[in-house]
Amino acid sequence: MASARRSRDARLVSRCRVEFDRPSGPIEAETEDLSARGLFIRTEALLPVGEDTPIRLTLPDGTELTLHGRVAHMLTPSAARALGRHPGMGFEITGGDAAARLKLRAHVDSLKTEITNPGLSTTMQLIVVEPSTPLRTRMQRCLEGAGFKVTPCSSPTDALEAASQWRPDAIVCAATMDSMSGIELSYAMAEHTTLSDVPLVLTGDEGDLGRLEAFRAGVRDYIPKPFLDEELVIRVHRVLAPVAPIANPGLRGNLVDIGLGTLLSLFEFERKSGILLLLRDGELARLFVSEGRILKVESSALTGAPRERLMRLLDWHVGQFEFSPCAIGGKDELQTSVTQLLLEHARVRDESDADKTSKVRR
Repeated sequence: MASARRSRDARLVSRCRVEFDRPSGPIEAETEDLSARGLFIRTEALLPVGEDTPIRLTLPDGTELTLHGRVAHMLTPSAARALGRHPGMGFEITGGDAAARLKLRAHVDSLKTEITNPGLSTTMQLIVVEPSTPLRTRMQRCLEGAGFKVTPCSSPTDALEAASQWRPDAIVCAATMDSMSGIELSYAMAEHTTLSDVPLVLTGDEGDLGRLEAFRAGVRDYIPKPFLDEELVIRVHRVLAPVAPIANPGLRGNLVDIGLGTLLSLFEFERKSGILLLLRDGELARLFVSEGRILKVESSALTGAPRERLMRLLDWHVGQFEFSPCAIGGKDELQTSVTQLLLEHARVRDESDADKTSKVRR
């Protein structure tokens, strides 16, 4: 019963503008995730647990919903740091007109993507190494909720001891620890007979140089803190996913080396179909491509209509990308070709540059 309830109420990443009331006046913020029954708002303007307030929510397509919510829990800045999350409040939706509730549910349904692959089940075993007990517990719960068997450890030494008794499918480890760093663990695994090919995923906030050092040490992926539960699950799945057949390979890389516009032009020219995943400093976006056309744009960081979100994504010059070929269907939300979208983006950018130049001259 508990797992069924967790499935029904699963919250999905969705960054929406939101406004709620405090005695001092209205507060503008944004959601981190939401479900048909509740939402988490990133903010340091906290209300007491149990307090009711009107919530004015703007969905990514610009639809405005007026709801009523009760503060179910909060994350103070200190508690958020311990959990590797952003501070804020979780609201339970307690009211609002029926039409608004239905539109919220429709938005949540449109976000639902499968983050537990059929081939990954409780036979997949992970070791999670994290010195912070609250964050370690959170990571264990979200990964177990996605179908993994998880052995939590507070130190790399404990992890190596556990791995000597049974070979894990992957290890997720904090980059910075007192006894041994995540990079040192990577080198220790490389010298181990049965662990040399086990994927290692690090979590941390070491910046670009720290991530580069980790990748040079053989780390398979690096997740910047703070991160969302869904991002952790997606990236662990990505590390463990079976290699695609040679006839239908995926594509991954860095936007510094291959720009998003170049990628999309390639997909249009070759009439590719699949999902393009973009990651930048904890921000997550997905582009659904069918026969070279972009049908849908999802983003954990950007709001507005689909075309507006894509225009902002085209300004990303750093970040990771991964394209997974697959059949894509559904409504075409952009209603135009990639070529036209790229021309529109170039025009908007040129106009913006011209405005800046004009202001400087004045």
